[in-house]
Amino acid sequence: MGMESVRSNLPLKILIAALIISGVLYRLASTVADADLWGYLAFGRLFWETGRFPYHDVFTYVPTLHPWVYHEWLTGVLFYPIYQSAGAAGLQLLKYGLGLATLGLVYLTARKRGAGQLAAVLGVFLIHNLFRLGYSPVRAQIFTYFFFSLTFFLLESARLSERRRGLWFLPPIMVVWCNLHGGFLAGLGLIFLYALGETLSRRRSRPYWLILVLAGAVTLINPYGFRYLTYLFHAISMPRPQITEWFSVYQAYRSGANRGPLLYFLLLNIFAVIWWRRAREVTAGLALALTAYLGWRHLRHQVFFLILLGAYLPGLLSGYLEDLRSRPRLLACWHRLGGRIPVAVAGIVVVLIWGIFLRAAPLTLKLPPAPVAASESPFYYPLGALDYIHTHQLAGKILVHFDWGEYLIWDLSPQCLVALDGRFETVYPATVIKEYFDFISGAPNWGQFLRNYSPDLILIDSRTRIYNLLLAEPKWQKLYVDGGSALFRRQE
Repeated sequence: MGMESVRSNLPLKILIAALIISGVLYRLASTVADADLWGYLAFGRLFWETGRFPYHDVFTYVPTLHPWVYHEWLTGVLFYPIYQSAGAAGLQLLKYGLGLATLGLVYLTARKRGAGQLAAVLGVFLIHNLFRLGYSPVRAQIFTYFFFSLTFFLLESARLSERRRGLWFLPPIMVVWCNLHGGFLAGLGLIFLYALGETLSRRRSRPYWLILVLAGAVTLINPYGFRYLTYLFHAISMPRPQITEWFSVYQAYRSGANRGPLLYFLLLNIFAVIWWRRAREVTAGLALALTAYLGWRHLRHQVFFLILLGAYLPGLLSGYLEDLRSRPRLLACWHRLGGRIPVAVAGIVVVLIWGIFLRAAPLTLKLPPAPVAASESPFYYPLGALDYIHTHQLAGKILVHFDWGEYLIWDLSPQCLVALDGRFETVYPATVIKEYFDFISGAPNWGQFLRNYSPDLILIDSRTRIYNLLLAEPKWQKLYVDGGSALFRRQE
C-alpha cells in the first residue's frame, strides 16, 4: 500500500480521529474542582431560589462595590440547574463537549484554509497539550474558548470566500457570550484585527468594521448596561500578583512553574515566526502577533494564540507532508509496513488512552481534603475544618484563605458571611483587597484588616506565616488544625 492511499484507508482515518479525540479528552480530564465553580453555583442558587436578579452581594461582611457586576452571571444561572439535575457528570460532560467542539472548529478552519486532513489533525495535536490550561473543571472560560473559535471560523470563512453573510451571526453570538463571560472582549478584539488586517491588505473591509460596531453595541444587552463595560475596562488593567494564571511567562519561570509547558509555548512561537516568513498574511500575522504577546504577558491568554496557530500552521505542514510523500525511500518503507501495522498501533494507543482516561473517573468532581506533595494539582479544600464548623454549628463572619472563599459561600451560606473570595474585583473595593492580602501574607500591618473588619472566625492555611502570628495572639483561640488548614475563633 503506497502513502498516497492513506487518504482512502477508512479504518486508519477512523483510528486517527479516535486517537486525537482520546488524547484531547485525556488532556481535559482534570477532576479537581476549580474554586471559581462554587461562586457560579452560589450565584445560580441565589438567582433561581429568590426569583430575582441579585445586584448587591449577600455573601460577604466587608464593604462591597455597588452594583455587584458579575460578568459570569449567566454561567451560574446555567450551571446551577445542570448541577442540581445531573451532578458533577453534567458539568464535566459540558466541559468535554465544548472542548471537543472548540478543537473541531480549529480543525475546520484549517481545512477551510486549504490544509490537508492529516496536516489539520497535526495542527490540533500540536496545540491540545497546552489547551489544558483553560479547562480546569468547570469554569466560564470554556464558553469563551468555544465562542472565540467560532468567531475565528466565521471571520476566516468570510475572508477566504469573500462572502460576508456568515458575519451576521457574530452579533447574536456576542449577546450570549458577553453574559456568560467577560472574555467576549477577545472576540471583539479578533474582529477588530480582521477589519484592520483587511484594510491594510487593501481588501474589502467595510463589512468587518460594520460587524465590529454592531457586535460591540449588542454587548450592552446585559443586566448592568454600560456599567458592565466600564467595569471590564477596569478589570483587564487591574494587577493580580497573587493569582498564578495571571503570571507572565517570565514570572511563572521565576516562580518555579513546570518548565515543560513554558518551553513548548516558546517552541510554538518559533513555529509561528516560520509560518509568517512563508505566508506573509497581514491579517493572520496581526492576530498571531497580538495573541502571542498576550500569552507572554499572562498565562491564561495563551489559549487564544493556540487556537489561531492550530488553524494557520497546518497550511505550512501540508507542504512538508506532500514533500515527504514524494520521497521514494519513505514510500518503500510505508509499502513494506502495509496498512495493518499502523492500524494496529493506533488501535492499541487508543485503548491505552481510554483506559487511563476512565481510571481518572472523568465525570466526577474531586475535593482533595489536604495538600499532597506530588499530585496533579496542589489545590485542596479545608474539609476537616468545615466538618468542624458544621458539627459545632458555628456561624458568623469568617475570614478565609483566598482559594477557599467561593467554596465557603456555597457550603456555609447563609450561616456564615465570608471575606475574601475569588470573585475579587467584581465585589471588593481595592482598599479592602489590599488590606486582606496584607493579612494573608503576614505583612507588618497584617492586623489592620482585623481592626477594620473584625471577623468571628478565621480559616487559613496552617502552613503559612499568618498561622504562627495568630497562635501568638491571645484574642484568637485555635479550634481546629490539620496539615493544610487551621480554624480560629475570636475570644469574647
